Amino acid sequence: MLKVLLQILITLFLLICIFSLLLNYLNAWVNVSSSLPIGIYLIEHDKTAPAKGDLVLSCLPSHYANIAFERGYLTSGKCENKIAPVGKYIAAIEGDRVLTTSEGIYINKKLIPNSKAQITDANRRKMFTQNINRTLRKNEIFLLNEKENSFDGRYFGIISTTYIVGKLKPLAVIEK
Repeated sequence: MLKVLLQILITLFLLICIFSLLLNYLNAWVNVSSSLPIGIYLIEHDKTAPAKGDLVLSCLPSHYANIAFERGYLTSGKCENKIAPVGKYIAAIEGDRVLTTSEGIYINKKLIPNSKAQITDANRRKMFTQNINRTLRKNEIFLLNEKENSFDGRYFGIISTTYIVGKLKPLAVIEK
């Protein structure tokens, strides 16, 4: 019985190693958060300028990455401070006006559905929000997902395009 259990554990370990190497070889990212459909995404290192609507893999500014890590929103990874990047949609780019209000996020005077910042997280910890009322400058983006509980620009604000790791393309995802 012990020998069979040991064989199963060794096999699982080897499968995990092979899967990890395959993901690295494919330049892929696995999403397990509720912000996007769970699954495997290919990372494309596209040199074109990011556009509104692009799904990107992005690191976060150190301060916000640390908070997200401490609260358990993010795991360890390859960004600054060894924290994992996030998969988010670009909602605003250079020239777009972003305004945060108690109703939600306005981009170019249009209220974005489900963009109201949450007062507390799932563990009833107070959330912090960004007070933004300005036009984005060159090399700035605002990231926002459709899920109300997504940790995105509502909480970390406008970021530089230099934080973008690459554009994401779904490879194998579970749509809800």
